[in-house]
Amino acid sequence: MSEPVPMEPLVWAEAQAQGHAVRPRQPQLEVEAILANAGIGIAFTRERRFYLCNARFAELFGWTVEELIGQPGEVVYTSRESYETLGRIAIPLLAGGGQLDVEWELRRRDGTKFPCRIVARAINPEQPAQGTVWLADTARPEPAPAAAQDASDATLAARSAELQAIIDRLQAELAERKLAEERLIAERTAELQATNRRLEAEIAERLQAEGRAQHLADHDVLTGLPNRRLFEDRVTQALAFSVRNRKLTAVMFVDLDRFKHVNDTLGHAVGDAMLKEVAQRLVDQLREGDTICRLGGDEFVILLPEIKRSSDAAHVAQKIIEAVAQPVTLDERDLHITCSIGITVFPDDGRDAEALIRNADAAMYHAKEIGRANYQFFTEQMNIAATRRLALENDLRRSVQNGELRLRCQPVIDLRTGAVAANEALLRWQHPARGLVTPGEFMQLAEDTGLILRLGEWALREACRWAQAQGGEAALPVAVNLSARQFGDPKLVETVQHALRESGLPPHLLELEIGETAIMQYPDVTIPTLHKLKQLGVTLAIDDFGTGHSSFTFLRRFPVDKLKIDVSFVADMAEHKDNEAIIVTIVGLAHALGLKVVAEGVETEAQIEFLRHAHCDYAQGYHIGQPAEAAAPGEPTA
Repeated sequence: MSEPVPMEPLVWAEAQAQGHAVRPRQPQLEVEAILANAGIGIAFTRERRFYLCNARFAELFGWTVEELIGQPGEVVYTSRESYETLGRIAIPLLAGGGQLDVEWELRRRDGTKFPCRIVARAINPEQPAQGTVWLADTARPEPAPAAAQDASDATLAARSAELQAIIDRLQAELAERKLAEERLIAERTAELQATNRRLEAEIAERLQAEGRAQHLADHDVLTGLPNRRLFEDRVTQALAFSVRNRKLTAVMFVDLDRFKHVNDTLGHAVGDAMLKEVAQRLVDQLREGDTICRLGGDEFVILLPEIKRSSDAAHVAQKIIEAVAQPVTLDERDLHITCSIGITVFPDDGRDAEALIRNADAAMYHAKEIGRANYQFFTEQMNIAATRRLALENDLRRSVQNGELRLRCQPVIDLRTGAVAANEALLRWQHPARGLVTPGEFMQLAEDTGLILRLGEWALREACRWAQAQGGEAALPVAVNLSARQFGDPKLVETVQHALRESGLPPHLLELEIGETAIMQYPDVTIPTLHKLKQLGVTLAIDDFGTGHSSFTFLRRFPVDKLKIDVSFVADMAEHKDNEAIIVTIVGLAHALGLKVVAEGVETEAQIEFLRHAHCDYAQGYHIGQPAEAAAPGEPTA
């Protein structure tokens, strides 16, 4: 049989299992008597399964009552299609409070089919989950005389009355049980709420007392900062995370320069006020998750967990030096103080909290020896690397203003014709002292510091301007790579619009390349951005394809036009024949999705021939053409 929605079990059977012995059994006994003495089959269904029936119903279909209980309603139908067809008729009818009355061909357990008359009603149409009642009897083999028809109608009316009686008793049973349960729940809820209030008050009082005691044990009284005991515990935890995640952890020892002079000349009250102000300034320079501790006197120690490189600690140290150097106004006087900082980095400078703090202290004294108000790493090697990185960052910040950036274009050919089909714009940095700085030396630095937004915007605008200068509509498309940080910039679409409008370049001649990792990391954010870019009319490509975790099924959601096969697959084809199969697979599946494919890093003629046979669309690489400096129309390329 079928019913409009999943149904609940029989009310009395469930209640008995839960031990509700206080409820009268009279309605239940009456229903059981009707089931036992009925001359027609009666069954109840819930969740499309039989959970109660009388012997007549079971016999009608060749089952015993015990065997039929729990079976799906589909077992009495001649086919799945028949079952679903009647369901489409019954569901809206019963849900609307109507009565189903049909003749339907059904099936006995032995497979024989027979016409059956079915009458069904929901126990309570307003609450379909209470169940559905079904009456079943064999149908008449041929039309009956008028007298017999009258008798049949009378029998049907009687059976409908029986069905209504069952439904009425079940509804009364449900109402009675619901009222009893509501009373019991209300009483128990009131008791539990009162008990919970008492427990919450006791727990809160105890926690407050424990919290006060623990805070005093773990924190400095003057500044409220963690003390050495708590700091060393957090260092131990941070080092464990660093080992697990293969990240660095830095410890900085901060000491105020000539603080004793403040105490000696202005008194300890002023000194304490200055310590509290400096402590707050130190806290303001740190990330959430960093820890700062006051060891005592004018000494502080800072924990920087999970940094990417030692120069990150140098950035924080410089910020601290600058913040501490700002005047401190106390008693209407501006006081000035500086600090010296020593830095150690796990695991090179120590394997535990004690060693890292001790070595940072030594580095701090070295900072004082060479003039104070500076920071020093524990090792000279780290000092050199961090200093070089900071100098490079400072130079990079001035590169746009000083006109040191260069745009170079590499041709992309159509593998079918061999003709140049597009150019990819590549960013280069012509440093006045270092000469040409490769992207590998400064792109990650630009990404980490956020300078990539300025550099990327410059590259985008210059690429559009250069492409438009090559001939407008007749010009070849130009591809510009977007970094992960650029792609996450909320102003990206506006930046692209501005570059197109400023240059006059038709949007279809601009191709934006986004790395596979960046595009796949947060698809819920990525997809709306891609659609906005696509609405501008630009071409979109996934760069470095094959290095991330893309699936071709997932690619259907992205409004992209091209895939650029990562250079590693092309470069290693000769040594790793599996790469050839991977390239063929990528090309075939990409074409099935309506995407064009570009192979990067082509270095040999053999690679070109293989890519042609694999039906790859485009290729680029040093064998095809090296990046050449973009020149204005009429000027020679570099």
